[in-house]
Amino acid sequence: MTSQAADIIMVAGSGRSGTTWLGNVIAGDDRRIIFEPFECRRVAEFAELGMRPYFPPAEAQPRWHSKVEALFSGRIGNDWTDQDRKRLDPERDSGAVVIKEIRANGMLAWLSNNFPCRIVYLVRHPYAVIASRVKQQWDSHIEAYLCQPRLVQDFLAPYLPVIESAQGSVQKHAVMWCLENLVPLRQLPHYPWLFCRYEELAAHPEAEAARLLGLLGLEFTPSRRQALAELSRTCSQKPTDRSTQALTDPRHALPEDERRAVARIINAFGIELYQEQL
Repeated sequence: MTSQAADIIMVAGSGRSGTTWLGNVIAGDDRRIIFEPFECRRVAEFAELGMRPYFPPAEAQPRWHSKVEALFSGRIGNDWTDQDRKRLDPERDSGAVVIKEIRANGMLAWLSNNFPCRIVYLVRHPYAVIASRVKQQWDSHIEAYLCQPRLVQDFLAPYLPVIESAQGSVQKHAVMWCLENLVPLRQLPHYPWLFCRYEELAAHPEAEAARLLGLLGLEFTPSRRQALAELSRTCSQKPTDRSTQALTDPRHALPEDERRAVARIINAFGIELYQEQL
């Protein structure tokens, strides 16, 4: 590692995968939360970083190294990154930080190689993520991946036909889910990241939170239990609510014809993480 920084834990994953929830649980009231600092449209220092940056793990990236070091040292921030500061109890502030980020999946290995940050990588079933993004009318931003020649060379070239053949918002968001998770899933066996499935956290919140907090060396404090319960309340809705059913069986998130189309795309990428539920 080439830099020293504060005690940093990064919670990384896709948008609509539960990173805010898990980040709040890990932060409790004694760690400051930095909210999505690599959002290039919101943080001036990273305006030229791009929407979904990929950094080859062994490359130095001196320009961005200095900016990330400044971020980790507390010298970069604004109203966007500090929007969850109210969760911090000034009397319990440990000086440690939790970074919640949905745009850094292609940077995780590089971050691990260059900074003493611990990474928690969160994944949620593609059906649930896609359904949520379509409902929120998110853009897919596939072009943010294809415009990076090194990323295409290192990972995406075999999948260009399936990427380019995607039609409609559901299929494009299926491609996006694959693009977001392909790189970290390939790199995961080679790095000491903590891995968590959203479904496990939602189905067994106490046990899964205790596991993660224990591995991170953090106490399961009342503030962390309170943060854990926040999603539990949002899930305690009517049994007929499709989004609630999706917590226990993601196949409720999309109709059958759309599930088939999504499964075809995920299988084409060779991602087997949720194979039993496609």
